[in-house]
Amino acid sequence: HDQQAAALMAASLGYHRRERKPFWWAHFDRLAAPADEWADTGDTLIASSVTLDADWHKATPRQRKLRRRVRLVGDFDTGSTLRPKDKVFLLYESPGPEGLPSGGAGTRSWSSAEVVERTVDPHFHDVLVVEELLQGDEHSSLPMAVTPGSPIPSTSLEAAIESAASAMCDQLPTLPRTAAVDVLRRIPPRTRSGAGLPEVEDADFAAAITAAVLDLDESYLAVQGPPGTGKTYTGSRVVAALVREHGWRIGVVAQSHSVVENMLDGIVAAGVPGDRVVKAKTKTADPAWTAVPDARSVASYLNASEGGCVVGGTAWDFTNPQCIEPGSLDLLVVDEAGQFCLANTVAVARAAQNLLLLGDPQQLPQVSQGTHPEAVDESALGWLAEGHGALPAERGYFLSLTWRMHPDLCARVSDLSYDGRLLSKTEVTSARALDGVLPGVHTVRVDHRGNATCSEEESTEIVGQVEKLLGAAWTGDPDMPARPLDEADILVVAPYNAQVASIRTALSAAGLERVPVGTVDKFQGRQAAVVLVSMTASALEDVPRGMSFLLSRNRLNVALSRGQWCAIVVQSGVLTDYLPTTPDALAELGAFLRLTGGCDDPATSPRPEARR
Repeated sequence: HDQQAAALMAASLGYHRRERKPFWWAHFDRLAAPADEWADTGDTLIASSVTLDADWHKATPRQRKLRRRVRLVGDFDTGSTLRPKDKVFLLYESPGPEGLPSGGAGTRSWSSAEVVERTVDPHFHDVLVVEELLQGDEHSSLPMAVTPGSPIPSTSLEAAIESAASAMCDQLPTLPRTAAVDVLRRIPPRTRSGAGLPEVEDADFAAAITAAVLDLDESYLAVQGPPGTGKTYTGSRVVAALVREHGWRIGVVAQSHSVVENMLDGIVAAGVPGDRVVKAKTKTADPAWTAVPDARSVASYLNASEGGCVVGGTAWDFTNPQCIEPGSLDLLVVDEAGQFCLANTVAVARAAQNLLLLGDPQQLPQVSQGTHPEAVDESALGWLAEGHGALPAERGYFLSLTWRMHPDLCARVSDLSYDGRLLSKTEVTSARALDGVLPGVHTVRVDHRGNATCSEEESTEIVGQVEKLLGAAWTGDPDMPARPLDEADILVVAPYNAQVASIRTALSAAGLERVPVGTVDKFQGRQAAVVLVSMTASALEDVPRGMSFLLSRNRLNVALSRGQWCAIVVQSGVLTDYLPTTPDALAELGAFLRLTGGCDDPATSPRPEARR
């Protein structure tokens, strides 16, 4: 354990540098190589047409730089995540406009821009509108491609990791008794009483977790919350109890502002006054908690605050000494710790005496670009789970009851991702009912050939399934009367953006524009009565990015677990007709076949044609 922890700490030192390296390699490769030979095409769009929406101008008198709006049409590769407000580069063929940086003589040059709008045209081509900032003199040249913008600077995170590593070196061969080191050592949480973690009584996880946190001796506690188990509800009540009853000063950190702010909303709803909860860089309009303008305002608030309080932010806030003084918090809550890497966990842990890791490593993982000598790119919860679907009991708590999924659906998801330990809250979930449709996971097989990222056959089948479902009597809340199933009660998930666009077009042509359609990335956190999943690709040889992407347990888990009543998987009849060549690929295929085996017909009996 100790040698492993030291190796992880050493690897954390270069984590951010190694994460940046592939980006800049790919960037300079794109400046010199022909566009059809680019090695890395993630989030890149080679324009088939470019038009000028607005020439150089200043939108307001206070703006210093001229800017213009450019519209580019092309095709993103599968898995593109660009969205409005993302920073991008615009590439120009050589010779480019004067004043722009380039990769050297005869190479392309680039400028900086921000995404304004991303849409899909009637021919399923991606359309990107960007606002370009002027560098150098005004020019009329138009770019040939959009590529990812610079990585976010990580200076404060790297400094925090360096400080933690220095502290470890100073104490070698013994290791510091800190929360981050306990996580790296993967030992059970260290308690002041010397006892193990409290038992959960009467399914009151919040009470057990609160008692466990109060007993921590500068250590960590992990809590795994699968979909529908009330992770945010439970976590917010733990924080509320610690603040109101014990006067703790607590931080909440996550990968994104939206996740942090969602937890802060829950904390206020759990009874912490809004003036005791603070956050800068607010994205929520008119929040119930206190929004302040910047990091210095957070520091001023903490310095003036007496008693318990909560401060929210991202990793940059909790590694910024001008915002949060190291060691000044009693507890740091890492929300969505199933997507928060070990290196960044080391960085932010210095802000507090103890860590509470909330999340689910069986959901979508954090995206990593670099190659690392140790598993510092793995999530904190994934590291502690150590390959198990459910967190080992000696390291924390597994929230084992989902209030979302019917027992028949839950059983499939539990077998797929949670070692069979996830159970359904039957008195709630079994009281729901959808007339004429069986609960659970169903498979609909459609004949098609040669489809990779778009399948019109599956899009047509999705429309047919939606039309059959609409109007069925749905009892979602046992205390409310049954009502006709509506378009908003269905989610449609596809693995590729092109198939998302195809399904939307087909639904729109059928007058079903209100049915939500997207990739799993869009729907994490959402739920609906029925989830329809389009697998899209026809066969192994057609699958872009390989079967490991299409049959990923994490992605399938997120998709299926959106459903309250059932999930319907639409796939090619020959999609799984292949022989895996590795043990991991065999396990993936076996898990998918178990998942989609059984009932192929979701209907219990014929019903009259559904009403719209």
